[in-house]
Amino acid sequence: MSAKNYNNLFLGSIMMSLAVLITCQGAQARGAAKSTFEVEKPQYFYIGLDYSPAFSNIRNFTIQESNGETKAIYPYIRGDKEIILDASRFDWNMPNPRIGFKNSTLVAVGNSIGYAMGSMRLEIEVSHERFKSRGRYIGNEREEESDTIYLLAKELGHSAVTEKTEDLVSALTKVKGTDIVRFADALEKTRPDISKKICRTRSIPGGRNYGKYNSYTSWFKDTNNLTALCGDIGGSSTKLENYNMIQNSFRDFARETLIDENTNWPTTTGDNVQGNDNAKALARDLITLLSREEKIAVAGLMVNTIEGGEVVDIGEISSTSVMVNVCYDFLSKEGSIVPYGCMGLGSNFVGIVKGHFTPKPAYRLKAGVSYKLFSGVDIFAAGFYHRVFGSTEYTDIPVEYLVDDVSPYGRTKETAMADFRMSYAGGEFGMRFAF
Repeated sequence: MSAKNYNNLFLGSIMMSLAVLITCQGAQARGAAKSTFEVEKPQYFYIGLDYSPAFSNIRNFTIQESNGETKAIYPYIRGDKEIILDASRFDWNMPNPRIGFKNSTLVAVGNSIGYAMGSMRLEIEVSHERFKSRGRYIGNEREEESDTIYLLAKELGHSAVTEKTEDLVSALTKVKGTDIVRFADALEKTRPDISKKICRTRSIPGGRNYGKYNSYTSWFKDTNNLTALCGDIGGSSTKLENYNMIQNSFRDFARETLIDENTNWPTTTGDNVQGNDNAKALARDLITLLSREEKIAVAGLMVNTIEGGEVVDIGEISSTSVMVNVCYDFLSKEGSIVPYGCMGLGSNFVGIVKGHFTPKPAYRLKAGVSYKLFSGVDIFAAGFYHRVFGSTEYTDIPVEYLVDDVSPYGRTKETAMADFRMSYAGGEFGMRFAF
């Protein structure tokens, strides 16, 4: 909803409230002389202060980067003395943990200013609630600051650690050959042991004719062993001059075969080739040849070098509401206890990360009793129900970046978007001062 629509909604609620009050005031004036026993209905301004703890009902919370490319979220591994946003410090064994929120108790305050006209009151109420994120660890474990930090992972990294070969092939076909070269260079520098395991050329029995990487698969591969296919087998020649006893691996594949962004990726160059054969071969090796720990290392490097990844810190959801309430006091000529009910319409300013707020329309219902403590001072207690309605999407949420992200510009997005339904109920206890 646009800012203009929010203004129209807010002004409309005020005009509707004023119309109701004017009508009621007219009715009071016409009936003022009907009975000498009628309750006095003064007119006055007032301010109110209250404490309003609330039970949260934040449902179906999800978050992803702004283009919707997030496939899973991964939590930060607890226990580090210092929080460093490195891909290796996220728990790749725990995809999509449930994100829940606690009740608002400590920071739950409100205030109001209003005008009473007999039994009717019109007030503007501002209240603030904070629903802290619930840690994913239960029992006696102490919650840590890192428990609210999550990595928004895309298809490559997620497919690698979840061993979804078809999804990994699909993701690999969408990237360029230069991306694979960048990934191969990083893998060779940080984990050469993994680099040696994948895209290893093969030989006929005897280990004499290993495939040798080249910018194309030679018509004479049977004798010269030249190939552009990841993990290909060499020729079958038995002549000594055609032997190649040096086994090539991923580093050689990237350097000799992927000479630009399109050549031999995701499909080899030549006749009678199978579509996406290099992407399929690399995916096969990553899934079948690596240990769990090695797949996690590969996933982190894919995030850093190819597809990028966003980090969000969801410490709490805050809600600051500005409501226009119409209230009715059930006045009587006996006793100081006055039941009342209110209906309100306005806006909530919802915060998911620090310093960023999204306006949403909301309504509020409450019922309670007030007690006249002494002249001009009432105390009150009430129950309330508050609901945010309209679109459940919250966009343009700022994100943080991994410290070692060298993916191409634009792969890591600047914002994220969340989706959830929000309502809460609770009680309010406070004082009103008339003047």
